[in-house]
Amino acid sequence: MAREWTTWFLGCLVFLVGTIFLFSIVEDFGQVFPRGLEYWGEDFFYWLLTYLPWLLPICCLGASLFSLSFARKRGEWTAMLANGISPMQSFILISVIGVCVGLTSDWLMKHSGNRSMDINDIRARSLKMQIGQDRLWYFKSFDPSTFTGNDLQLFSYGSQGEDVLRIRANRAGWDAQDGWTFYDGRFLGFHSSLGLPIIDNNKSALKWEKDFISGNEGDLYQTKSPGLNRTFDRLTDIGFKDDPSPYLWLQKRPKDMSALEINRLLDRFPNPQNREMIPYRLRKAQLWWNGPACLVALLIGLGLGSSRGSSTPAKLAGVSLLGALGFYLARTLSDSLGEQQILSPMLSASLPYCLVILGAVLFFKMQK
Repeated sequence: MAREWTTWFLGCLVFLVGTIFLFSIVEDFGQVFPRGLEYWGEDFFYWLLTYLPWLLPICCLGASLFSLSFARKRGEWTAMLANGISPMQSFILISVIGVCVGLTSDWLMKHSGNRSMDINDIRARSLKMQIGQDRLWYFKSFDPSTFTGNDLQLFSYGSQGEDVLRIRANRAGWDAQDGWTFYDGRFLGFHSSLGLPIIDNNKSALKWEKDFISGNEGDLYQTKSPGLNRTFDRLTDIGFKDDPSPYLWLQKRPKDMSALEINRLLDRFPNPQNREMIPYRLRKAQLWWNGPACLVALLIGLGLGSSRGSSTPAKLAGVSLLGALGFYLARTLSDSLGEQQILSPMLSASLPYCLVILGAVLFFKMQK
């Protein structure tokens, strides 16, 4: 029976992948092969990874239902029971195969899909970086292969929301050790609660000067007009170490990222609780269910296929179709609740599986 289960599993997988592949190619060739046919093998593999978390549980469910259904139709199931072979003994090898499928899928999603952030992966585009309430960066274009951006506007704010400094530069480059270097631009410093930012004659350091009215330190001189307005050819060492890498990773959709990439993004993003991170935290929780989902689908399929009420493949197909439809409706609803922060990411990802398990238990009780 394990061999027949494997055959049905592979058949379901090939059918579903082929169908989705054809529809994707017809809709947009670039979503499957973004770099053309030159890297078709690698691009197809990463495209396939985006669908594995929900394709494999369906295949496990379908293989369990149809292998048992046809075994009952041919009388093999009745013969096994008559010879004293319990259902538990019949399902041991199938369960082991299903667990291996889940573990393999989980390993692929955690360790694959980790392409480097070079020009082949993310093409040059505009970049926005918001560092809490302190700084805001705008690049008209940014090259991730050299970590260099053009037409920069940088706004820095104080604790009271006042302007602290602004930098406009034709070009800016990032280095992990030296931080940011700005070229051909203008520096504007404002009187604020931090004081007046100034740059030295070498234009390579940022210092602060306090300005007070009549020597009263409780009264800071603040104005919307800049207290310092200087041009520069090259400006370095201003103390900002804002790494652009996490913001480049945001260019990728959550479903196109592996668990390794998402963990890397959440660990290095300045504010992981930011609203921008909700889809990625939700995706991380969904990937946690990647392996267990295959086992849940397998057990439900084996239970439905061996129950007394399962008579024909057509009936099982109808039940499984309704179950799959209900599952993805529940998943769509729970994803929406998670994105609106009504449910936590883990609860939102777990809710559809809990509902499916509850529905399966109620179905078995009705069969009795």
